[in-house]
Order: sequence, then C-alpha cells, then structure tokens
Amino acid sequence: MSDSDRTKAEQRDTERGRLTYERPADWDEPTVIPDIPGELERILVPFNGTTHGELGLAHASRLATWTGAELIVVVAYDPPIAGRRRGVLEVEGLRAEMEADAKEIATEASELLAARGHRVRAIVIRGDPVDAILDTAESEQVGLIVMGHRSLSTLTGLLSGAVAERVARYAHAPVLLVSR
Repeated sequence: MSDSDRTKAEQRDTERGRLTYERPADWDEPTVIPDIPGELERILVPFNGTTHGELGLAHASRLATWTGAELIVVVAYDPPIAGRRRGVLEVEGLRAEMEADAKEIATEASELLAARGHRVRAIVIRGDPVDAILDTAESEQVGLIVMGHRSLSTLTGLLSGAVAERVARYAHAPVLLVSR
C-alpha cells in the first residue's frame, strides 16, 4: 500500500468513525509473559497504624494465603532532633514514646496476621521510613512489598504518599500499592 493509498484509507476510516492502528514493522515477535524465577517466599508489609496501612495488611494477608509466603511487618519511626547551642539534642522523651508506639503497632499487626494463620515477623526500625523499608526489603530478600497508599489529592496525602511513591521508585522488589 502506497503512502497516498494509506492516507486515503485512514481518512475513510476516520470518516466512518473507525480508527485503525498498525503494528510497527519491527514488532514481529509475539507477546510473551516472562518466567519469574523462584516462588514468592517473603512479603514485606510496611505499616504505620493508619487505615491505609491496614488495607496493605489485608492485601498482603490475601496474597500470603494464596502463596504461603512469610509476612514481614516493618514499622519505622523517625524521632525529631532539637538544636542546642553547639550540637544536636534528641528529644529523649518523644523518642522513647515513638519507639514504644512503633513496637505496639508492630506487635498488634503481627498478632492479627498470625491469628489468620500466617507466618509473620515484625521489625521495628529507628530512622527514615523509606530507607528502613528499602534496607529491610533488600536484607530480607523479599519477593514483594505491599503498602497501603493515600491519595495524593491533598497536601497531607502528598506528604504521606511520598513514602509509598519513593519506595515504589527505588525498590528492587516489585511493589504493590493499595488504596481505597
């Protein structure tokens, strides 16, 4: 088909309300689904105690039921620091409270998942949540990260969604972001 004939045919199809799409000439190979080596043995579930995090737990639980994978709940907390003359002073009382809350959240999530019959471990890490999630995913060699995720339509959503977005961008394992 010559270029002028192709143009006429496209015009005729457009006039009739039909659009045609041609496969590129170099796209001769059929579509394939690549093999993924191994089985899904470990799923990392970052959790912060929110309803969005609970949704992540629910989806991870479903996947673990289907695959038999171990669930690893990670809770990260990043205490603030305060400047004091010539150095940095960590706000000790707040740090201890945040650590206790993180341990409580991790325990509660792991107990809920264990009650559903899953193999589960909880890890609490002090530090930046994104770094904690990425480092844990790598050290535990997880096959999947499942995270609850807020809508980015508000400033609060944008700030809290930044963790999920950054994890999705930099993780070496596949990431499943779940939202309502």
